[in-house]
Amino acid sequence: MMAVSESVRLVVKEQSQTAEARRVARAWAVRAGMDTVLTEQVAIVATEAATNLIKHAGGGEVLLNTTLEIDPDTQPGLELLSLDHGPGIANLEQCLRDGFSTSGSPGQGLGAIRRLSTSCDIYSPAGRGAALLARWRVTDPHAAPQPEQRLEVGAVNISKPGQDVCGDSWGILRAPGVCTIMVADGLGHGPDARVASSTAIRLLHQYGGLQILELLDRVHLALRSTRGAAVAIARIDLLNGAVTFAGAGNISAQISGGGSPARHLVSSNGTAGVEIHKPREFSYPWPRDAILIMNSDGLSAKTGMEKQVGLASRHASLIAGVLYRDFNRGNDDSTVVVVKAV
Repeated sequence: MMAVSESVRLVVKEQSQTAEARRVARAWAVRAGMDTVLTEQVAIVATEAATNLIKHAGGGEVLLNTTLEIDPDTQPGLELLSLDHGPGIANLEQCLRDGFSTSGSPGQGLGAIRRLSTSCDIYSPAGRGAALLARWRVTDPHAAPQPEQRLEVGAVNISKPGQDVCGDSWGILRAPGVCTIMVADGLGHGPDARVASSTAIRLLHQYGGLQILELLDRVHLALRSTRGAAVAIARIDLLNGAVTFAGAGNISAQISGGGSPARHLVSSNGTAGVEIHKPREFSYPWPRDAILIMNSDGLSAKTGMEKQVGLASRHASLIAGVLYRDFNRGNDDSTVVVVKAV
C-alpha cells in the first residue's frame, strides 16, 4: 500500500492568528473524515496550541499534517505540530495537568491538548524551545487492534513562503517485510516543480516492486517531459536488516542507530529527467534502533539529531517537526521524512 501526506504551515505571532489556526484545523479535520465531536476537539487543540505559542514563546508556528492514503497497519488521521524557539517548558509534568497555569489563565493549555488528542508527545529541552505533537485517529477506537508496527513514519512537507504549493513530494510504499521511501525535489518552486516531484512519486505507485536502480531509471525517463527533480530512494529490508539506497541530486539521507554516529547515504550527481551521472546503488545496515532521515535542500546540510539530546526517543513525526524547525532555511520548499524502527 502507498502512503503520502501533505502539510500546511500557520505562523502564529499575535492573538488574532489563533482564530485562523482554529478555522484551518477544523477544515483539515473535516477533510480527514473526522466526525463533529473529533473535529471540534482538533479545533480546540489548535486554539490552545496557538495561544500557548503567544503567551509562553513570543510566537511560533503550527503545522497540520494529514495522511491521505494509509496502509493497513497504520491508523489514518491528522497530526498537529506546534513549534517554537522560546524558553522551553521547565516542569513538563506539572504543565500537563489540567487546570495548571503559569500565566494566570484557566490553565487548559497542555492538559487539554493531551486530553483531547488520541496521543500527545512533547520535546522541550531547557532553553531550546518546545515542540508539541498531537495526533488523532479517524478509525473506530473499538475496532480490533492492528498488527504491531515495526516502522514509525513522520514527515513535514512545507512550501516556500509565498508559494501556494510545495515543489517537493514524498511517498512510502510498504510490502511484507519491505518499505520503500522516495523523496523528490522538483527544480525551482511552485506548480511546475510540484508536477515534476509528484510525477516521481506516482512512479513509486506504479513500479515500486522494481529494483532501486530500475525504479530510478523509470523516474528519470518519465521526468524528461518536466523540468526535472532531485530524487532519492531508500528501501528498508526489515527481514535482513539492510537498506539499499540510490539517488540523483541533493536529497540528503542518513541513518543513525546501533551506537554509531549517523551515516550519510550517497547519491549520484545529476537531476532525474535531465541527466544522471553514473547512478549507483549502495547498501547499508539497518540496526534494531535505526532512524532514517531524508530531506530536501530546503533544510540545512547540517540537519541531524547529534545535538538534540533525547530526540531519538520521540515519535517520528515529532522528530521531523523539530528538524524542520531547527534546520529549515526559510527560503525554499522544505521536506523531511523520518522512518524509525519501533
